[in-house]
Order: sequence, then C-alpha cells, then structure tokens
Amino acid sequence: MAYGTRENNMHNLIKLTLAIAMLGSAALANAGYKEGEQAADRGDYATALQEWRPLADKGDAQAQFRMGLAYDEGQGVPADPAAAARWYRLAADQGHAGAQNNLAWAYSHGKGVPQSDAEALKWYEKAAVQGQVWAQYNLGVRYQYGRGVKQNYQEAARWYQLSAQQGHPLAMANLGMMLSNGDGVKKDYPLAATLFRLSAEQGTDIGQHNLALAYRNGRGIKQDFEQARNWYLKAAAQGYAPSEHNLGSMYEQGLGVQKDYATAMKWYRRAAQRGFALSWNAMGILYVRGAGVPENKVAACALFMHAANSGNTLSVKNLQHVQQDMKPAEIKRAQDLAAAMHRPGQALAALDAYLKAP
Repeated sequence: MAYGTRENNMHNLIKLTLAIAMLGSAALANAGYKEGEQAADRGDYATALQEWRPLADKGDAQAQFRMGLAYDEGQGVPADPAAAARWYRLAADQGHAGAQNNLAWAYSHGKGVPQSDAEALKWYEKAAVQGQVWAQYNLGVRYQYGRGVKQNYQEAARWYQLSAQQGHPLAMANLGMMLSNGDGVKKDYPLAATLFRLSAEQGTDIGQHNLALAYRNGRGIKQDFEQARNWYLKAAAQGYAPSEHNLGSMYEQGLGVQKDYATAMKWYRRAAQRGFALSWNAMGILYVRGAGVPENKVAACALFMHAANSGNTLSVKNLQHVQQDMKPAEIKRAQDLAAAMHRPGQALAALDAYLKAP
C-alpha cells in the first residue's frame, strides 16, 4: 500500500478484523437454560455446560449456540474449533443469526472447517439479513475488499451503514473512511467526522485515530492540533501503530507541540517495533539529518533498506539518495545491518547494538 506523505493517511487503511459475535439472541425459556447462563456469568462454565448440553442435544438452537461458544473459547471444555463449528452449524441451520455469523467466521478463517470464502459469504448473508450486527459489518468488509464476492463499494457502504445504525463502532469507522474517500458514497467530511467520533467514544483505536486525523487536517471539523494529539494518544495507548507514528510526525514538525526530535524518535520507534514500515523510513530521515540523534548514514541506509523490504515505497527513493554520498564500505555495513534487522523480532535490537558498538 502506497503512502504519499510521512504522516500516514489512515483513510486507506481500513481495519480488516472479521470478529466473532459473542452475543446471541435472547435466552430461551427452556428449563435449565437460565441456570446455565447464571453459572456462566459466575465463571462456572462446567455447570453451565451441564445445563446447556441436554437442551442442545434436544435441538435447542440457543443452547447449541452457547455450546459452540464454549468450544470456541475453551470455556469449561478444551478449545476445539471443529466441535465449535459443529454446534454452530446445528444452530445456524435453525436460523440462529449469531451462530450463522460465527460459522461464517469459521469458514473465513478455516477454523474447524475447510477455509471457504463462498461458504463464509453465504452464512454472513443469512445472518446479516436478520440484522446480525457483526455479520453486516463483516459483509461490508468482504464487499469492500472483494473477498469471495466481486468488489462493490456501494454494497460495502450499505452493509456498513446498517451495522453502524445499530451502533457497531468498527462499521462507523469504516463507513466514515468511505465517506472521506467517496468510495461508493458521496464525499461527506462532516458526517465522516461524526462517525469517527461515535466510534472513538466507544474506545475503538481506528475510530480514535481517524478522529485525530480529521482534527489534524481540519476535514469535516475545525482544525485543532491539541485535539488531534489527544485522540492519537488514546489510540496509541491501545498499541495502535499508525497513531504512534503520527504522534512522532507531530513532534517532528512541531504541530501543536514544541518541536522535539527526540520525542518524535521515541514514537517512531514504538510504531516501528510493531512493524509499521513508515516509521522505519521516518527514523532513517532523522538519522540522515542528525535530528535528535547523531547523524549516521549507515544507520539511515539500513533503516531505509528495512522499510523498503517491508513494502514502504518512499524509502526506496530515500535509499537511493543517501547511497549517493556513501562509500562502498559504508553501504556494505548498512547491508549487513539491514540483514541483521531483518531477523524476526530483532530489528531494533540489531540497530541499537550497531549504534552502541565502538
């Protein structure tokens, strides 16, 4: 995915989570079900299963759904994706929307059943037309990215809207991004900002990030760097790498804060540690300039190489530029460092070891 600026535009990075719905329809009145729910609420899943299993064996769809959840999550029984899928199917065949969504998720991920986008789409559709909020969201993701179905932004926006109307925070965030881009819908920055806020206030990192970005750019809302920083911090506190990166960018540029290259580097390192390629590139630029760190073209070159290997296109041009002023021996050291950084989980450790070496 291409990036045009060092401050990542997350309008183009829609969260791909295809999550499991953990809540089914209202509990049935069959004897034993309520007792099972009460036991589960206490964390006593063994007792809950003793109540639910006889009902599930007799064909109670809600009990079958809860049996599926138990095997899915390893609650009262060892986790068993195949057993979970079997229970979900029994309930799904009876029209249980939550079970249909979870069975679709199982097919989407090949969890307990063979992976099948066609089966996933079928079961998501069955659940979504019943108003199952996660299924509507998941259908939106599939239509947006063409997974098991022809890509269709209008259909994606339609399903996101239905899910968002029920309060689904990720659907709100994704619909907001489609409104920002004009993908399948007319561009509407104010409505997008409203959706980002509704999502953000429910604690979703992507909603918080995109609300921050709206404040940062003044799109659909009055530009406010302090608000942007505050919402980036909320998302960063959840480990959201794009927000960590953008905090680094704000400190590097002095947007709403005093320009502070050392703090910028701190945030870039955090995002880079999570594999965010744009931050490796940003770190390289700081080492080229000697901003907040001693100038070090070998380190910068290695960082650009590492970012390029991670798919960042900006770093390719930066790499070509910095190598013009490097000697062959320096380029060789940078190549060796980049190779060490490429080892899983060793990128920052390898970089720090090189920088500390005499």
